[in-house]
Amino acid sequence: MKYTIDTEINKPLDMVVTLFNDVDSFQKWMPGIVNHTILKGQSRNMGTQSIFTFKMGSKIFEMEETVLLNNQTEIVSKFSANGILNTQRTLFSKIGEEKTLYQVNESFQLKGFIKIIGFLMPGSFKKQTKQFVDAFKEFVENEN
Repeated sequence: MKYTIDTEINKPLDMVVTLFNDVDSFQKWMPGIVNHTILKGQSRNMGTQSIFTFKMGSKIFEMEETVLLNNQTEIVSKFSANGILNTQRTLFSKIGEEKTLYQVNESFQLKGFIKIIGFLMPGSFKKQTKQFVDAFKEFVENEN
């Protein structure tokens, strides 16, 4: 399953990229995040491995992230969890002095029960990605 979600953020490119890469701000904009722990590497540098812990409803789950590329305006990460392998390519483009295009390209490989969920409810994956994109946009636009 592949799809793209994008939005315009009313802040300059440099600010948007800096905030996206700031691991200390994750709790301010990632819906459901409980914890983020770096296992290897630094911040969001290429090769960094970390664990994200999320709470969705009454369930707690973990996703492991490996940053495959980070050249500031393009960040590629691989996420894995039970039955899910997701490669996420995030792009930031300047579209004005105070405006940035934020684009998230998702590519999911699903296994087992999660594959059935993905087949029956593909919109739920898009909805969750959009929730994260919208939360990040709101966070950035409300930062001073």
